[in-house]
Amino acid sequence: MIRLQVIQKYSLIMMGRSMLQLSGRLSCSIERTVCLNLLLVVVSTLPMALLLSGCGNNASQGNLPKYSTPSSTPFPAEYRVLAQNLGMELKSDPDQFQNDREISDVMAELQSVLLDLREIKSNDKEITFLSDQARDAITVILQRLDNVNSLPKPPDAGTLIVGSILDGLVGNFEGSHHRGLEAEAKQNALNAEIQSMIAALDKVDASLQLLPKIAEKYSATLSDSTGRIKVDFNEAWGASGSDDWLLLQNRGETLEDCTILVQLTGAKGDIRKNVHFLKTWPTDTSMWGRYQTGKEVLGRTVEKTTVTNVKKLDITIYSPQFATQFQYVYQGAEKDKDIAQICKDLSFQGSYQPYQAGIVWDTQRGVQLTLNGVSLLPQCRVDVSFLKEGQSKTWFWKHDSWMKGEIKHFSTPEGGLDFDPDRIDFEISFPHTNYKYKTTLNVDTESGK
Repeated sequence: MIRLQVIQKYSLIMMGRSMLQLSGRLSCSIERTVCLNLLLVVVSTLPMALLLSGCGNNASQGNLPKYSTPSSTPFPAEYRVLAQNLGMELKSDPDQFQNDREISDVMAELQSVLLDLREIKSNDKEITFLSDQARDAITVILQRLDNVNSLPKPPDAGTLIVGSILDGLVGNFEGSHHRGLEAEAKQNALNAEIQSMIAALDKVDASLQLLPKIAEKYSATLSDSTGRIKVDFNEAWGASGSDDWLLLQNRGETLEDCTILVQLTGAKGDIRKNVHFLKTWPTDTSMWGRYQTGKEVLGRTVEKTTVTNVKKLDITIYSPQFATQFQYVYQGAEKDKDIAQICKDLSFQGSYQPYQAGIVWDTQRGVQLTLNGVSLLPQCRVDVSFLKEGQSKTWFWKHDSWMKGEIKHFSTPEGGLDFDPDRIDFEISFPHTNYKYKTTLNVDTESGK
């Protein structure tokens, strides 16, 4: 069944295929047209390796009872239909997450969702309310997708520029101005449909956020999860890809009709709530969740299911047989461990730069480093210490990123280093983690290596 992420993702694909943003009015000179880039990143295998290396064990909970009291209220089949259609995806294999599909397939699945929601007839007023709200929102999404698909599209930037040049050559400046106005009108019509689609997506998300409120009514009482539920989390970082990954493992008995609320809190206090539903969660089974940073569309961030610099996760599980609530602290030891795993193959090739007197300026002592072992390092600080027989001088440099094979130059200030070192120590540190990579390069001053 379709999930909220699927609705968002493929609505965005349709937007991206038809959307051009024109900056200002187009007259004789055509401003550069900015296209929305919605290329989806392929799922990286590195986060999987990090999570599979072992579940985290720093989950904490309050003074909860040891056992749950099962629910005595019959679980409504209508809620199961609602949650299966709205709940975000959890997969037993991360490779099962899809990145792209045909628009026709997406629209067909949205229509299937509508058919399911229209069949919901419940005595629970909250279930009825949410199903009606989601049904109305998805109906709007389908209408807007169809409108976007059928509306005339503005010409691309290249076509506009060529047309403007030709108009200028023949002196048809009025034609160039008219061409720009026509393109802008077409774009405004598309934008209106897209804005309406985004508002409908917000309503679907609001329905999703309220699922746990209903699930709690039909759930067992909260109890201790020690030994039953294990969790691990890996935040996107450097070479690990652009997605955050959650791994939940059920080490207890098989659970039925599980609603799982995952609240992520960022370092600055920002919060995102994600809701998943599992009809059956077998014993000793791991389930994966993918959380994404979102895309910018008409000044709004959509498809965002994570926060920046995740500090902690508060997880609540509701099912008729068992329920629990616990907190998983990520920022700190868990994050440091993940970054250390990413950097375990990190290495550098170095070349010492001796002092050289020049005609116009002198070349100061320093070192050149080439990154090897990993494809990318994110924002970092590099402390470089030059040492020789009790002498030591240190400087630091900051870089926004460092690509594999890229050479970084670390040149000391004029007159700052007055000796040729026989050893150079490097320490690389990163924001929001205590992990530091340290290494030493010995210098052969004769060869400069």
